[in-house]
Amino acid sequence: MNTKRIKAEDFLVLAVIAVLCIFTFIDRTTRSITDTVSPTDTNLVSSSDIEITDAGRPALSGELADAITQSTAAVVDGAEMTLTAITEAAKNKNNGSKYYIVVYKGSQSTVVYRRDSNGDYTRQVKVFTCSTGAKSSPTRTGKYKIRAKYRWRSLVGGVYGQYSSSISSSYLFHSVPYYKQNPSTLENEEYDRLGSPASKGCIRMCVRDCKWIYDNCPIGTEVNIVDGSGPKGPGVPQRSKREEYGGWDPSDKWSAGNPYFNQTISSVQQHESTMSASDKQ
Repeated sequence: MNTKRIKAEDFLVLAVIAVLCIFTFIDRTTRSITDTVSPTDTNLVSSSDIEITDAGRPALSGELADAITQSTAAVVDGAEMTLTAITEAAKNKNNGSKYYIVVYKGSQSTVVYRRDSNGDYTRQVKVFTCSTGAKSSPTRTGKYKIRAKYRWRSLVGGVYGQYSSSISSSYLFHSVPYYKQNPSTLENEEYDRLGSPASKGCIRMCVRDCKWIYDNCPIGTEVNIVDGSGPKGPGVPQRSKREEYGGWDPSDKWSAGNPYFNQTISSVQQHESTMSASDKQ
């Protein structure tokens, strides 16, 4: 009796096809659920519950993910599939928000995009210098949404952040940490590290920049954290080493008593006036 046996290779191909079909079903289901969530709904599923990859599909982990990766590699014969973060930002038409934020870990920068005439998020509104997680506490990539805001927010280590915008149960945009809920108690050394990985996982910025997100990006605004590099931020105002300036963020013009903004006519204003006059000559 000639009974044909299914070869191991054929079985592997069938298994991978089945897995891909399941992924397609999950992908469509996830998108339909996402589309029904109001942009202002603060009761969102956090990234710690469901991880979404840059490709927009739920991410698996553990032995199952390893097995699928190995099987796919065998069938595809080593082909490598990649998707750039900038394409993700440009084509994310499902986002109903005014802005779309991308955090680029590679360049330690945060870019705010708005829609172009085609409805794609390609127009840069702001580029900020930031600090993501240090090597010992790296910031996880993935898609998030602004879900809450805090004028002051307690942080890991018994410190506090100004103008904090929460994007998950673990991560926020916030200022450089302060020892107290007092704008004159800034951690000076941490401010000097802006532009390099330094946080416990959150996205740190100077007060000027995190306040812009706090004021202008409403709850529901989508945030995509990626490994790649993007536009570089312009940097942050340099901190003075003089004792009377210690503990103050040099970009924080909103806090009373900040010596950087406590002069009737600052040297910066005088310099700008001189430059304007010389430009007219």
